[in-house]
Amino acid sequence: MDVSFSVDNRAIAVVVVLQLGDLEILEKRTLPVELFFPYIPGFLGVREADAVISVLNTLEHDFDVLMVNGHGVMHPRGFGLACQVGVLCDVPTIGVAKRLIDGRYIKRATQRHHAIGEFQLITENNNELGAFFKGKYASVEHKMSLKNALDIVEMTSVFKTPEPIRQAYILETETFKQELRGN
Repeated sequence: MDVSFSVDNRAIAVVVVLQLGDLEILEKRTLPVELFFPYIPGFLGVREADAVISVLNTLEHDFDVLMVNGHGVMHPRGFGLACQVGVLCDVPTIGVAKRLIDGRYIKRATQRHHAIGEFQLITENNNELGAFFKGKYASVEHKMSLKNALDIVEMTSVFKTPEPIRQAYILETETFKQELRGN
């Protein structure tokens, strides 16, 4: 899932359901939404959570894991968008991001994982929050262990970005192009 901003407080919330294994797209949904919380750096989860839940509620297919384009426990406040949506929907959730928001975390020595190969464990106060590998950060969120998060991110990463997030980005880009053309 992902949310993209349009003009003012308008946005498009998108979700793509894929089947694990062959990564076949089972369902795609978009939902134009009005965001009622202003943009404040560090509070994007508060701004977007309702939009995400709204688009998830339009799905006909069930899903087992939600992959969020953003942080959860690796958010500076320890509870970003991925955590918020995971808790509110009570589903296993993985946060995936391209960068850390701030530098308070410690990247531990390189380790090996059976599926992804080498990664760096991300910790804070000796708590395992996630990992950095292949140019992305994957973090544990609601009802998700680090091992399972890494397995799922690796199984869905045909390209650099995991396929559920990549497909959501493609869908939101297509939707914005249609909106700009007035279709």
